[in-house]
Amino acid sequence: MTPPDLSVTPRVDAPDEWHRLSPWMIAVNPIQQLPQLIPLILALLFAGRGAPDLTVIIALVAVPLVTIVPWLVTRYQVTDDHVRVRSGLVTRKVATARRDRIRSVDLTASLPHRVLGLQKVQIGTGGAKDAAKVELNAIPAADAETLRRYLMATSRADAPPADTVTAPPTPPEVLSRLQLSWLRYAPFSLTGLATAAAAFGLLFQFANEAGLFESGATAAEHLAERARDLPILLVTLVAVAIVVVGGGLISVAAYLLGFWNFTLTRNHDDDTLHVQRGLLTTQATSLDEHRIRGVHMHEPVLMRPVGGARLHAIATGSSKHPLLLPPAPRDEAIRVGQLVAHDGDELTAPLRPHGRPALRRRLTRGSWVGLGVAALIVVGIAGPLTWPWVLLAGAALIVSVTLGVVRYRNLGWTVSPSSVVIAPPRVARHRYVVDRAGVIGWATQASWFQRRSGVETVVLATAAGAQAYAAVDLEPDVGTGVMRTVSPELLQPFIVDPGTQTNPDS
Repeated sequence: MTPPDLSVTPRVDAPDEWHRLSPWMIAVNPIQQLPQLIPLILALLFAGRGAPDLTVIIALVAVPLVTIVPWLVTRYQVTDDHVRVRSGLVTRKVATARRDRIRSVDLTASLPHRVLGLQKVQIGTGGAKDAAKVELNAIPAADAETLRRYLMATSRADAPPADTVTAPPTPPEVLSRLQLSWLRYAPFSLTGLATAAAAFGLLFQFANEAGLFESGATAAEHLAERARDLPILLVTLVAVAIVVVGGGLISVAAYLLGFWNFTLTRNHDDDTLHVQRGLLTTQATSLDEHRIRGVHMHEPVLMRPVGGARLHAIATGSSKHPLLLPPAPRDEAIRVGQLVAHDGDELTAPLRPHGRPALRRRLTRGSWVGLGVAALIVVGIAGPLTWPWVLLAGAALIVSVTLGVVRYRNLGWTVSPSSVVIAPPRVARHRYVVDRAGVIGWATQASWFQRRSGVETVVLATAAGAQAYAAVDLEPDVGTGVMRTVSPELLQPFIVDPGTQTNPDS
């Protein structure tokens, strides 16, 4: 594959040439670093009160340090062997990504980047999060896209030689695209509700600290007096309604900002998946399909009753679980999972239960948590223990035990000819489908309480995603059977057939 004739790619006559980023980096950097520059701006304002000349001197020194100097000292190099970024004035830093270790290339464009026609390129090589990213902060958008295609195509071990003549490019296959009807899942987000509740509490606290509810604050005082005359139940319901409506609006806005123009495509020429999304800040992620080891389907607590789910990839060399589908219909998540995973049918396969010991442990934990909450309610009341407080404590215990039952119902495992499926004991339903070819090891662990219950935790090790997926509270013979079925060659040295044992004294 011959590299395109652009400044971001190596030329045959100058393969070791170093390049500068776009000069517009001078404008983008200060905007991105604005939160870190606030102390410097405040220092300039305070210094300018008594010594205007000092402010001018500091500004003449500080402004170039945060604008021009970073651009002057940053260089990058793309060769047949690596991508290298050199930066730093006092402390020199060199970040290197080997071409054969490149696993993902992400393109991100914030609003300043888009206005200036730039994109930020992040090259992922796996390993630790900080050390595995090589970043080019300001590249012209067209060159960034060309660089992404070039790096993803040539990072594969089976990529064609540079002088090979290839066929015309094949149009990418669209696997999924955002539908406006998916917005109905946006309000069912705990993040939006938590943000709205925090904002409501901060506003109330700010109003109280500002004295708006004190005597003399006419409008707020009258509003507070009217609220005191209303039943506490009505005030509580109104507050909850405000939080729910506000949380829904925040969630819808966040959904539009984060997932507008979402598109998942497959490029058959270089076997990559391409995810593009974003309204103000656009993000484009490319994943090598040869590095995908499975999928992760997540059904959040509030989204599950309305049939919504998220879908993530389990891949090597990228973020923990890169997004494949935003909150969408569960059927759509299953369909996309079947297109991406080697055994996507396991997203709907029935799971095997973990047995009665696992159920007892979930109920025991739920009972102890419920009793603890009930005890806090009883101890925390200022007045006498009345029936409403007793009912509230009893409801807390019942809810906690019920959640324990839900966690057990969501717990399960199964093994297919090509995949291992693990569902952890959580209130929100998760299902991890891991390709058996990606399993590189196993581990077992058992706490004192697990040993008393006769169960253990079997941990699947893989180089992709979270790198460890635990099947909690399996009986030892069941766990051993799972490991022997999936990885017989790994366990064979550690398993002794009783019929083949010999008497050492014979």
